[in-house]
Amino acid sequence: MKIHRFIGPWQLGQGTMRIDDADLAHQLRSVLKLAPGETVVIGDGSGREAHCRIVRFDHDAVILEGLSVGENPSEPALKVTMYCAVLKAENFELAAQKATEIGVARIVPVVTNRTVKLNVRPDRVRKVVREAAELAGRGIVPDVADIVDLDAVWTDASKNDVNYFFDPSGGGFSPSPRSSRTAGLFIGPEGGWDASELDTANGLGMRITSLGTLTLSAPTAAVVATYLVVHGAEL
Repeated sequence: MKIHRFIGPWQLGQGTMRIDDADLAHQLRSVLKLAPGETVVIGDGSGREAHCRIVRFDHDAVILEGLSVGENPSEPALKVTMYCAVLKAENFELAAQKATEIGVARIVPVVTNRTVKLNVRPDRVRKVVREAAELAGRGIVPDVADIVDLDAVWTDASKNDVNYFFDPSGGGFSPSPRSSRTAGLFIGPEGGWDASELDTANGLGMRITSLGTLTLSAPTAAVVATYLVVHGAEL
């Protein structure tokens, strides 16, 4: 039987817990139609989670009985940041959703030289990402940064142990060393990276990496690239 999972800024513990969250109470009672006695998993967003039994609903709150508290066992060891060019809103949300399900830890929307659309709403993306994290059984909700220019990203990415810059001109994918703790991956806009961006990435020692001979849409490239970087060492 499916156990529903929810993540929020909640204090977890064993015993009785009252969660004053109207959205959560509505979701449990009116959308999922769960009843007292049924079990849910509540996460605090930091990786800790509690298996709980619903005791009762109290207006805009839910009373839970914490049965056990522990660390989520499913989070990838490699913490991956996806630096994704701003795409059409629905395409960016799709890329963020699927990257979250795969295991990315952070998402940074980037304005590149060939970016056309700027209508991505980080607040909307954060909602999509939270729902995707819950669906995937994750212990954290990936952070979604505000939109930034690519020039501001180079310094941020330099803190990663390894960075993959995905472009058709690159070589084949090779997984990061097992000693790596952090990684970045760069997904370009619909029109691709321009020569100056590619030169900068190359000059910074990033791994210029191809996803094969076929031309992939940006959301598809984001999905494939994220899976390779997050789980490449396991393949």
